[in-house]
Amino acid sequence: MREHREIVRVGYPDVDRMGFVHHGRYPIWFEIGRTELMRAAGLTYARLEDERGLMFPVIELGARFRAPARYDELLTVRTVVAAVGGVRVRFLCRIEGPEGAGELVRGFTEHASCGRDGRPRRIPADVREMLSGWLAPGGWQEQ
Repeated sequence: MREHREIVRVGYPDVDRMGFVHHGRYPIWFEIGRTELMRAAGLTYARLEDERGLMFPVIELGARFRAPARYDELLTVRTVVAAVGGVRVRFLCRIEGPEGAGELVRGFTEHASCGRDGRPRRIPADVREMLSGWLAPGGWQEQ
């Protein structure tokens, strides 16, 4: 029951004309959180794809925006695994602002396991076990 934390800094390309982080940047940070959680679990996308022919395309994405982030702020991307099934895995993500700013965005991505041919494929037992070590602790909710 762990969560992964990753720090990202808001850059100029991340903000819109209003000076807020553009909504399209948050899924990129969800991906950074998810990728680094998997790396911490001992699963890199490159190894899964190259050595096992296993891919995890996004099949669903959602986000609830609570407050804006702004240029040059340091954000904390907190990521956990919500569920690991036979073919699907769902990640939850919270993005928090600088110290004292609280939660800015809460979201999720859901992925289907598939082979190189794009057809669904069961998640191998060892991969499910490794991801299960990152299942969401109490208090984590999607939105």
